[in-house]
Amino acid sequence: MAEAKIQFTPAQAAAIQARGGSLLVSAAAGSGKTRVLVERVAGLITDPDHPVDADSLLIMTFTNAAAAKLRADITKRLAAEIRQHPQDVRLRRQQMRLQRASIGTVDAFCLHFVQQNFSALDVPPDFTIADDATLVRLQQETLSTVLEQAYTDPDFCAFADLYDRGRTDDTTGRAVQELYHFTQALPHPAQALQRFVEMWQSDAPPEKTRWGQAVLRETSARIKGVLRLLRTAQKIAAKDPAADKALTAVLMDDEDRMLLVLDRLDHGAWDTVPEALDNADNWRRAGRVPGGIASNIAAMSANMLRDRAKKQIATLRTDFLLCPATDYQADRRRAAPLVAALVRAVEQYRRTLLEAKLAEKVLDYADLEHMTLELLLTPEHERTSLCRTVSARYSAVLVDEYQDTNALQDAIYFALAAPDASNLFFVGDIKQSIYRFRQADPSVFVGKQTAWQPYPADAPVPYPEPATIALDANFRSAPDVIRGINYFFETFFSRRLGGIDYGDGQRLVVGRKDETYPGLCELDVIREADTAADARTIAARIAQMMADGYPVRDAEPGKTRPCQYDDFCILLRGRSDFALYEAALTALDIPVYADVAADLLDAPHVRPFAALLRVLDNPAQDVELSSVLLSPLYPYTPDDLVQLRAAVRGGSLYAAVLHGSDPRFAPFLQDMEVYRELARTLTVGQLIEELFARTGYLAAVGAMPDGARCRDDLLAFAAWAANAGARGLSALVRAMDAAKAGSGVQAPSIGQSRPGCVSIMTVHRSKGLEFPVVFVANTSHKFNQSDAIYPVLYHKELGIGLMLRAGSSASRYKTLPYTAVAQTIKRETLSEEMRILYVALTRAQDALIITVPLKRPESELKNPAMFASAEATDAEAMLGAQNWALWLLTAAMLHPASEELWKYSELLPHHIPTEAPLNIRLLDPPPAVQAAEPEAPALPDDALTERLLEAFTWQSPNKALETIPVKVSVSAVTHTKQELTLRRPAFLQKSGMTGAERGTAIHAFLQSVPFGPQPPELEAEVQRQLDLHLLDPELAKVLDLEQVRPFFASGVWQRIAAARQVLREEPFITALPAGEVVPEAAGQGRAAKAPVLVQGIADVVLVFDDHAEILDYKTDKSRNATYYIESYAAQLRLYRRAFALRLPVPVTKLTIYSFAMQDEIDIPLEYAAFGIGDKLLGR
Repeated sequence: MAEAKIQFTPAQAAAIQARGGSLLVSAAAGSGKTRVLVERVAGLITDPDHPVDADSLLIMTFTNAAAAKLRADITKRLAAEIRQHPQDVRLRRQQMRLQRASIGTVDAFCLHFVQQNFSALDVPPDFTIADDATLVRLQQETLSTVLEQAYTDPDFCAFADLYDRGRTDDTTGRAVQELYHFTQALPHPAQALQRFVEMWQSDAPPEKTRWGQAVLRETSARIKGVLRLLRTAQKIAAKDPAADKALTAVLMDDEDRMLLVLDRLDHGAWDTVPEALDNADNWRRAGRVPGGIASNIAAMSANMLRDRAKKQIATLRTDFLLCPATDYQADRRRAAPLVAALVRAVEQYRRTLLEAKLAEKVLDYADLEHMTLELLLTPEHERTSLCRTVSARYSAVLVDEYQDTNALQDAIYFALAAPDASNLFFVGDIKQSIYRFRQADPSVFVGKQTAWQPYPADAPVPYPEPATIALDANFRSAPDVIRGINYFFETFFSRRLGGIDYGDGQRLVVGRKDETYPGLCELDVIREADTAADARTIAARIAQMMADGYPVRDAEPGKTRPCQYDDFCILLRGRSDFALYEAALTALDIPVYADVAADLLDAPHVRPFAALLRVLDNPAQDVELSSVLLSPLYPYTPDDLVQLRAAVRGGSLYAAVLHGSDPRFAPFLQDMEVYRELARTLTVGQLIEELFARTGYLAAVGAMPDGARCRDDLLAFAAWAANAGARGLSALVRAMDAAKAGSGVQAPSIGQSRPGCVSIMTVHRSKGLEFPVVFVANTSHKFNQSDAIYPVLYHKELGIGLMLRAGSSASRYKTLPYTAVAQTIKRETLSEEMRILYVALTRAQDALIITVPLKRPESELKNPAMFASAEATDAEAMLGAQNWALWLLTAAMLHPASEELWKYSELLPHHIPTEAPLNIRLLDPPPAVQAAEPEAPALPDDALTERLLEAFTWQSPNKALETIPVKVSVSAVTHTKQELTLRRPAFLQKSGMTGAERGTAIHAFLQSVPFGPQPPELEAEVQRQLDLHLLDPELAKVLDLEQVRPFFASGVWQRIAAARQVLREEPFITALPAGEVVPEAAGQGRAAKAPVLVQGIADVVLVFDDHAEILDYKTDKSRNATYYIESYAAQLRLYRRAFALRLPVPVTKLTIYSFAMQDEIDIPLEYAAFGIGDKLLGR
């Protein structure tokens, strides 16, 4: 059957087929970006004229998960080509070559590249990636060393005195570290730092500096915004004679003063601008309106706009504080040596930190990126011979999520590409660049999008010029959702506030032209509501939609289905309010899953294992040891520990376990002896693997509720621990301590939902996901703008901004460079908030519901109404926002459906014509659940007293279960005091071999003996195992071959040779009803059915065509068959139960082979059902 032909849009087809030049694809949300990338790769490989090999492609993605999915998608696409061309041998080779292709993150590429070329960099070949705890430690140690040296520099002391004034190093140390981290994202940090110093050393007039030009640009833009307010006020006043008479003249005078400021900004000398601003802030009193301004709505509206203009000018003078040129030069001369001293300290910090990392054989990913660039380019930015060799390997360099690239990574991409960059392909969306906190630089994307020309519709192939293609067709969202999203962002998304103008190529277009499902875009304004009320409102709406069977689109085109809980997602800006939304949903019995990136060290399924690692390093830790003993790893209860402490009151808990007389702790002490010996000889990673195997804890965690996630968490912790403990178990413990003091150990951060549950997640976690119904919640939450308030600021174009002091006791003041940097950072921060809002809204498929909780609607709707009445939705007006609500409400009040909102405003309603469907609702939140009134104190009640006494003496019908652990090993069923048979050899003590250890030698030998038709030559087999390190030499010395030799002549060996399949040392973990384990639990209803995890390892399982047999080796000294039957029947029965669930054939034979008797003993199947509980409980 022929594969369905995919219909691509013209823009998609151009992005797939364009050849010959650099290409930047701007792919809007839901535009099929991944499909286009996959199709382009397939097209390059199968190009009829110039095909390329799959392993000559270099494809960079943002995450490892994305890389794995992309490789799978390309593999699937090539498989489709092979099905269409089954005789094409080259295509089949390409699918194999694809597995060798470089598809991954830039971090993974740089790691591999540095590992291949370590000798050219003078780095140790066995370096590892430093974990966070190690990095923090090295950074703190390095900072302390560098600051101590830097304080011998008088200029650095003067810099430190500006902020810490001799009390602490906090601000100074922060400045050094943050400037270091900031420049690590730049291609050549040392050159950038030198440029920053030279900016302060230049004596150019302020208007010729980058700082002065930035401040003049921002001032000009603000003045133009004020002019728009004043001119709108004039139009409103002109509608009413009284308002016109009172206000028009003063408004025109205001306009003239603003125009004078603009003229001075454009043509005047620097020092004339502060004078013009002072004059602009000189406001004449408006004329009198009969009856007062409040009685005339036109006058009131115009006057409110004028008041806003006054505040804008006052804020402008406060924020920018344009100083005379002489003051700027004085500040510059004073600060220049301080900046140079700071830069010297940063350079020393960079060198010292790298030396410290190399001494411990660790690096971080930023180091790897810089080393990669160093291998590729000379200090003069010329390509090295290695670069020419490497770049020649790649027929194309393709970069996904390019909007999240920084300048350093961009330099690497261009170095790896062809010399003319003709084989570069970038795809991303500037509107979804939301990772500045990870040092992503959206200006990298914007720079190319601005400089490169649009790809011509009739472009020839190949087309050699760098070009851009816009993918604007959205195939994710329903038509009304798309139109609603466009309405909002056409209103307030701009180049100055967002990074790009929201016009053609950026505006979403309905991708499915035949779509009949309309969708929903709604904005709910919740009156007198806080965050908790917002949560209750959303919970009630979800409950109502579920009750109504709200229709969402089905997977089958053209059909709908009733919504389900997992169709809903609540998006929040941060995690701090998750609990409120969880509680609101839970109160209505709505299943919910909050996608929280929790600290693994606090996860209840990880804590016991982390505690075990701590105890192996130092058992004299009572809290950690208690955690281990009371965990599923061991069968102990709190009562056991209380009794132990009552018997041994002094010393540590470990001393009480070690020296107490309670035999129940003997298995734990044996484990500790073995595990601590392992810890002395194995790496942490190997130790964890061994602990997983010996304890079965990984399997037990998988049996917990939500076991798959618990198991993934434990594996994530194991991976982190293996890395953090590269220098030993003690290093791991220090890393755990550092992690607890810091941000913890985070699981891989990928957004997740859970079947059957409403999802709650942050916008960042939702990126790349989609949901039928999305609530963008709590939009009144304030922005975090702390990045622009520190006394030392940095910007890649504007360099370093400093605050200074006028004297030793004076407060700090803003310099011109500081003002320029601070205002630029503020605008970039708000631009990112705009992009985060775009990501949030574009997650919706069928219904987008935005909630705006307002505590005081009358006051909080005032500014949106004022901006709407003036149509002041430009960046200058919107830059004053403290939250998303101002932007959303301003746009909403311009919509014709906003009449209810205007009732809270004293202004004349003003709308713009639009066909965008937007449902605007004004709601009251559901009432909070009221706590019950406290009852009056009750009088004494004799009958109640009697019932309480009965209750306190009540015995649980399930009391038998109190003595039964959650998990037991099979050996516990057989031996109550100690485990006589070890399944895997422990490391040997120097004091010699015990009888049990000689038995261990037999088990160890039999584990590796090849099973075949002919018995092995035993002496040769021992030597083989020694040569392959399968058998410990000390065990080989005490291995009694004469005791083993009869086994290979026995009927057991013959059955082994005849079996269709032989399973050796086969581990299992299974759940059995408590009633089968504890006689007292039998007949106790549900208690008898309570599961008990039973774990063990079967020596040998023989699988035949129609049945299976279980064989167990025993090295006990007894020569009495009855002894073995009575001692081990219960154990063999458990083996049978476990493997009956796993094997396709019944287990019909249970056999013990006794090396003491040199014979086999059959365990009767009916006898094997005897006495499990008695054995477990030692009876």
